Amino acid sequence: MIGDTPVANPSLHTISEEVNAYRCIVYISAVTSLMMIVLRIFPKNDLKDTWDKVLSNVENISNKHCTPLYASVREEEDFMSIIYDVKDIDAFADLVLKQIPSAVNSEKTRTITLLRPVFFPAPKDRPKQLERYQVAIRVTSDKLGDVFNQTVHLDYPADLFPTYAACSFGEDDILVSMLSVSRDKIRTFVRENIESQKGVLGADVARISISKRLAPAEMWRNYRESRYLFETSEGYEEYDFTDMRTGLYARYIRERLIRSRTRQSGGH
Repeated sequence: MIGDTPVANPSLHTISEEVNAYRCIVYISAVTSLMMIVLRIFPKNDLKDTWDKVLSNVENISNKHCTPLYASVREEEDFMSIIYDVKDIDAFADLVLKQIPSAVNSEKTRTITLLRPVFFPAPKDRPKQLERYQVAIRVTSDKLGDVFNQTVHLDYPADLFPTYAACSFGEDDILVSMLSVSRDKIRTFVRENIESQKGVLGADVARISISKRLAPAEMWRNYRESRYLFETSEGYEEYDFTDMRTGLYARYIRERLIRSRTRQSGGH
């Protein structure tokens, strides 16, 4: 159960209403899925080739118990991530062992378990140009619940807000996906509002270069809406944060090609 940490923005609901809503979300999540799992795929060869293979082989990297929700690549990383909805952990193990290597030409994989995921609608008055970031938070075990609760209830502005948050069983303790107008904006916000919380050992901010929805549109929409921390109101609306524009994809490809050519020529 999440701790009773005071919230910074109680304007949409009273604290008790938000806690009850969160309990309802956790119950729905337990009924419809076991967990979310991030599968990191390290390619044998070119990352773009593996990315293209994932997009063209969605059926081959799925089964009736494991649905790939979306894929993403973090800035300056040599791996890509697929976020799965998993209903049977043994079925997921079979997928990783038997289907993933040949379908996407992977060198190795790593998994990160996400528990108690919550999603957020987007403010209607948000800027048109936003970039997505992952905030990875490390927390002392005795303060994990309090930090999670306080982080999801922070007073977020319209030009910087979360899309989902979850407890993580991996290198970090909490993962938060956020949209921001700039890198400087989110770094300042994280430093002043997250790293300052009692129990936080550190937080890293990484830009998501590209992301792409893999699940059917209606299924992905229902998946997020059933886990919203609060219902959409007059100032908020449903929003697919994986819908990255073509311009960002083109920039990502150019960056990868430049780095590849620099390495081949012996430059730095």
